[in-house]
Amino acid sequence: MNKQRKYENFRKTSETEIYCKVNIDGKGQNKISTPIPFIDHMLEQISKHSYIDLEVKCSGDVEIDAHHTVEDLGWCIGEAINNALLDKAGINRFASLSLPMDETLTSCSLDVSGRPWLEWKVVLPNEKIGGVDSEIFQEFFRAFAQSAKMTIHIENKYGNNAHHIIESCFKVLAICLRNSVYVIPKNKDIIPSTKGVI
Repeated sequence: MNKQRKYENFRKTSETEIYCKVNIDGKGQNKISTPIPFIDHMLEQISKHSYIDLEVKCSGDVEIDAHHTVEDLGWCIGEAINNALLDKAGINRFASLSLPMDETLTSCSLDVSGRPWLEWKVVLPNEKIGGVDSEIFQEFFRAFAQSAKMTIHIENKYGNNAHHIIESCFKVLAICLRNSVYVIPKNKDIIPSTKGVI
């Protein structure tokens, strides 16, 4: 790769302050610090299994609740990945996978389409996971899909452990990211769209 697929951004609102840095062609190295340890663990899953190096430093109004922080993290990371992908020349673009985690099976289908969309077919059996309201996880994935400008469909097929279900969602997204942003060497200068642009 001659192009450096790296990007860093900074998002500051009255509710959150987030610094994010990504290297698409990394090794899954990460340095993540948020006020929510469970979210740190989930973001580590994205980095580790996508091989995207990820650095995140975040503060937020978690004394109110985790909503703003989790949603803005999704937005900031997705935006950084979208910008790091440059013109998207040569990428595989599509990925689809079913991933097991113990008793749980979750699928993800992803298109680096330039058209943001999230289909979320996940029912979490607990009101909270890792101290975070379960409903907030969908907001992370929605914000990520919007700012990354990707079409993402995530469906939990079965499972009864809420931790396993949500962790499998992050892991399967990570692997689909890895597979979709991979550059096919012989097509490295070709935009994978009949439109000629994504």
